[in-house]
Amino acid sequence: MQMKKIITVILILCAIMVFATWQYRLLCLLLAVLLNRSWIKQRWPKACPFVTWGLVIAIFIAIPNYFQHGRSQLIYLNDKGERIGTPLPVYAINALLPEEELMNVGMKLTAVLPPASLSPVFKNLGIRFIRDAQHDFWNGMALTFYAPYNRLSLQGSNPGSFAIAQAMNETLGTDYDGIYVTKPISYDDSKAYPVVFFAHGFLGSWELYQGLLSRLEDCLVVSIGTKDLSGIFGYNDIQRIFTKYLPYLEQEGFHIDKKQLHLMGLSNGGTASNVGLRSFSSKLKTITYISTSCDVTKKVKTKVIMIGGGKDASSSGLPNVAQRLRSCGTNVALLFDQNDNHYILVHQTEEIFNFLNKEIKDV
Repeated sequence: MQMKKIITVILILCAIMVFATWQYRLLCLLLAVLLNRSWIKQRWPKACPFVTWGLVIAIFIAIPNYFQHGRSQLIYLNDKGERIGTPLPVYAINALLPEEELMNVGMKLTAVLPPASLSPVFKNLGIRFIRDAQHDFWNGMALTFYAPYNRLSLQGSNPGSFAIAQAMNETLGTDYDGIYVTKPISYDDSKAYPVVFFAHGFLGSWELYQGLLSRLEDCLVVSIGTKDLSGIFGYNDIQRIFTKYLPYLEQEGFHIDKKQLHLMGLSNGGTASNVGLRSFSSKLKTITYISTSCDVTKKVKTKVIMIGGGKDASSSGLPNVAQRLRSCGTNVALLFDQNDNHYILVHQTEEIFNFLNKEIKDV
């Protein structure tokens, strides 16, 4: 019985070390030190205070940054497009329950959900996406979802989650607006940079995407969102790029190459790409669809980039749409894997970002 308890504790600790946020990992280590304080003091009398306070300091470093620093920053804006401080209620929730931890729990729950008897709540989330996530988890691909978080941490970025603000907008009637800004690796404030605007969809992970998007080379990346959690973008959402977000970047001293503006939409964020292609193509150099559908077929000067998987109900039709767009005279670049699903971006990260970096530069 004692051995079973020891094995159980070890397995729980291993799960925490692999999947949990650094904040929770460090909290577990601190708890272990405090529970074994007498044993540590007997062997290393002077080490215990240093280890304890070292872990406390490390925990505060791991908590989402209130004062933003690092390559990726979450920035809140008022109606005038001016930067404001992180709303305290939003920050408090982020500090207590970081987004990575929410995703950690969400993936575990998804893995054990029985698809045949999903509740109405989970049916509304999209059964096919849950099945794709379950497939990934049970086939050893879950770890690919966690690597981008570590990449973000190594860059000195721990910006919190705008999803908390979106949920408060949806449920409490608040009106928070925010963007993530990710600088190039070797940022030069005298240089004019292309800007990639990235729109993600329903219940996607903001921090996950910043870790992924930091692979885009030699450009500013600005992640935008809907005011609520839906990820369904309309005309006004895309218009804010030009009336609010670009002016903010310029006010902050970023030099923008306005001839090199790009828009990417993922999943429900593909609605942003559709609005862009339908109404703003003259202002955008490329428009990208990732794991989503394209419902616009016309000749445009904008280059259209498409990425999807044959086992993804959202993007399985992209090859046919690409063919129709080409027949209209539109320049289309397609990366398609017949055997991949809705989460192709995390399954084939290196290949996809090599493709995106090339296609954006070759316009």
